[in-house]
Amino acid sequence: MAAKARRVLLGATPAAASTPPRRAAADVHTRILVPLGLLVTCALLVLIQLYVAIPLAPVVGKAFGSSAAAAALGTAYSLAYAVGFLIFGPLSDRYGRKPVLVLGMAALTIATAALSLATSMTMIGVLRAAQGLLASSFAAVALAYVGEALLPRWRSTGIGAISTAFLVAGIAGQVYAQAVAEALSWRWVFGLTAPAFALAVAGMAVILIRPVPSGPPVSLGQKYRELAGLARQRKLLLPYGAALTILMSFVAMYALLGPLLQTRFGLDHTDVLLVRLAGLPGMVLAPLAGWLAGRFGTTRVSVTGFVVASAGLIAEALTARTLRELIVASAIFVAGIAIVVPAMIGLIGGRAGAARGGALGLCGLALFTGASCGQLAPELGLGFSVPLLILAVLLLVGAALVAISDRSAAASSPAQTATSV
Repeated sequence: MAAKARRVLLGATPAAASTPPRRAAADVHTRILVPLGLLVTCALLVLIQLYVAIPLAPVVGKAFGSSAAAAALGTAYSLAYAVGFLIFGPLSDRYGRKPVLVLGMAALTIATAALSLATSMTMIGVLRAAQGLLASSFAAVALAYVGEALLPRWRSTGIGAISTAFLVAGIAGQVYAQAVAEALSWRWVFGLTAPAFALAVAGMAVILIRPVPSGPPVSLGQKYRELAGLARQRKLLLPYGAALTILMSFVAMYALLGPLLQTRFGLDHTDVLLVRLAGLPGMVLAPLAGWLAGRFGTTRVSVTGFVVASAGLIAEALTARTLRELIVASAIFVAGIAIVVPAMIGLIGGRAGAARGGALGLCGLALFTGASCGQLAPELGLGFSVPLLILAVLLLVGAALVAISDRSAAASSPAQTATSV
């Protein structure tokens, strides 16, 4: 079976089973490492677009004399991104991962280029919604691609690598947008990204393979009925509820942190960038999450990530008047998020089986609905510490939901372990 999977992955014929070891190693490099590197790069580029809204909102709001910049740049994008998962997950289940990835990225290139030419806040809101909808064609589909196109021993590594890119984008997007907006203008934030997307389209069209379907062809209508059925399964519904809190807390924390650093500690834009970069070391745990999940189970690793992230937010809330301790606490929080994201992706993908694309689409809906809510945290007027404490409690609730769901998964699929990826 393993030999057959290897031949399918490498696009080999039965006669290629006798390929010399050096040739096989070269094929693994070409068919695994190169496509995975391309997908990781694309993941970083796509998710950066979500987080550019945090530093750009005040800049664009000032440029157009509008107070609706946060909603137009952030909430419109996040909500459309979340809804898009419901569309593109089943589409990729029915028509294949590669066509959806390539065509979605091509359309995203056009929407991103148009954003650099927007002339009103209304136009920005509409184009950001279009950009978010099209960007959602990548995330769930790319993860499903990794789960099908890579050999089992590579899947945890692949999911961990793409998840790391998703998380690094949370900081890289803020740093990139702030630096480009200051050096050039906010329009160049999108103007420089569009050509990168165009190159990604060409790369995916040439490099990616078309994984062999895991089952017989099913109509698109049936795929959407399956999606509704997935949403009702307790073993998945409870993790979806938990996923809602992950990016809500991540986006809200950074949306609140920037103003705090400027008003309370008097930091300039450069220093704020450095504080945001302090979260990057914690993200090295994301690639390890897959290995930890294989050793200890996705449920245990997910719960641990939720608890660590909650502890980091509590520490931030309690040390908000001391810069050094605040930075350390934020790094702990980011480390928890870096653990929980790939673990939750592995958990949900493993429980969904052949409906992986649709299940991860629902996961994306939950994640980015939370992100859209997190964008509005500064508008609540509750300061810094109170929202963080509320979010810390929600993360603990998420941990409880995942733990409870494990019993439902064991009862409905006794033969399926929680370590499936």
